[in-house]
Amino acid sequence: MANIIRPLAAEIASPTTAGAASNVNGAQTVRAVNTAAAGTQYLVTLQLADSDATVVGSFSLAGNDTTFISKKPTEEVFSANAAVRLSKVSNPRG
Repeated sequence: MANIIRPLAAEIASPTTAGAASNVNGAQTVRAVNTAAAGTQYLVTLQLADSDATVVGSFSLAGNDTTFISKKPTEEVFSANAAVRLSKVSNPRG
């Protein structure tokens, strides 16, 4: 079943370091897509926007897969590779 979403900002290539992490336009819901081939997974990390870049959590996103991240507007996201694309979206319905 397809998810129904409303894009709220332009999609970006995921930053690849903690220091470059993005709050994805202050998103509360982020659509994350790994555009790499199936079988290629990349770590996606959610962190606080503090001086220590405290990690909230992380997960592996499989190649050719999509997921949604629920976060606070100030929390930041980065991944191990820019093949992961991020977009601010409304809460998905499916």
